[in-house]
Amino acid sequence: MFKTTLIGLMLLTNLYAYEQGDTIPNSMASHIGCDGEKVYVIDFFASWCGSCKKELPLISKANAKIDKSKVEIIGIDVDKKVEKGMKFQADLKAKGDLNFKVINDPQNLIIAEFAPIGMPTLYYVKDKKIIKIITGAVDEIDKKILADLKEME
Repeated sequence: MFKTTLIGLMLLTNLYAYEQGDTIPNSMASHIGCDGEKVYVIDFFASWCGSCKKELPLISKANAKIDKSKVEIIGIDVDKKVEKGMKFQADLKAKGDLNFKVINDPQNLIIAEFAPIGMPTLYYVKDKKIIKIITGAVDEIDKKILADLKEME
């Protein structure tokens, strides 16, 4: 009984998660700054996420190679303690491993709206529409992002 209830609750939690093809409401798109005509790559991460620590330098590597007039990468740091998230970001920046805009989401308002099923999660957004989602650790995520963006041209 408990197991069935737990599975049911887990399914309900993601009932309202954004999926490929969904449109982000204007208010949220404005809040995170993805309301232009670019392709936005939105990366949810946290200091406690081991896979995020591995991927952020690679995402920054991809960011160094993209055409900023057509693509923007936006990080969403979901650490509940802003100080911890800011220190994590500062450490990455000091090593040259974080070179894109980051929004801190300590109240988890943004992540609650998107409701990804795991961390890290990338959303590709164009014209406020989610065109692709990648959840979980991906080897060579920098190459994956660049290949995905090339396909979207």
